Amino acid sequence: MRHLALIALVLVACGATPVQAQTLSLAYRSGDSYKYTFHSTSQRTIIAGGVTIPTNIEITASEVARVNSVDSSGVADLTLTLTNFMYKTTTGGISNTTSGLPDITTEITVAADGRVLSLDGKQVPAGNPFLASSGVGASYFVTAVLPSSAVKPGDTWSKDYTQNPGGAGAIKVTTRSKYLRDESVNGIRAAVVETMSDASIDISTGGSGGLSMKGTMASDVTTWIDLINHRVIRSHSTESDDGTIDFGSSANMGAMTGPMTNKGTGTTDLTPA
Repeated sequence: MRHLALIALVLVACGATPVQAQTLSLAYRSGDSYKYTFHSTSQRTIIAGGVTIPTNIEITASEVARVNSVDSSGVADLTLTLTNFMYKTTTGGISNTTSGLPDITTEITVAADGRVLSLDGKQVPAGNPFLASSGVGASYFVTAVLPSSAVKPGDTWSKDYTQNPGGAGAIKVTTRSKYLRDESVNGIRAAVVETMSDASIDISTGGSGGLSMKGTMASDVTTWIDLINHRVIRSHSTESDDGTIDFGSSANMGAMTGPMTNKGTGTTDLTPA
């Protein structure tokens, strides 16, 4: 006993105190709002009708996330409002910058574990498939997937889920996450969590002759979670997607019909404003 007590005394003296497990979850309160700067970049290649169209896209905006309500399971209904929206495209060496656009408002629901459950009423993991890294139709709220139980730095967990944005088929997502470390962000103690995810996409709309999408998406998201107020402080994501979109006869896409290859890589950042 004296030997064990001596070891414990030495550990305390050296600062080697046990690391306590933390509950990492989002716990929003109705009426709260948070301000971010949104920034995304994308490098895309579209091949349609034998023509290759490389396009670079950059988006910046000011974002406010307002909490409308939170249900008993912790699912939060948020309204995202983007202002000062600037959209820059470069195609074939020609750049075009658009600013002064109207505010963009998006309704999303977010689970306590950070998963985006719906975007404007549709089940999507990160906005419109194959456009998640371009910012067009993308989710403007990016988080790592948080654990279901208390964890400490170094712990890992995985979650798989399926979403159906409407029509036939589904998007199947697998995630692998790790609690990396604790950091201070603007004086706030934060847990740093990384989630790597892969998604397989096989969906169609409009029945026979409608639009269909098949392909894959992957992302690596690092999120800083406020350990006291249980909110997203900042997020950084790298994304890639590769797939085919087939515009059927009833897809209402004008002259654009047949398969189109669509692939790209990009980044998304939410930073405190």
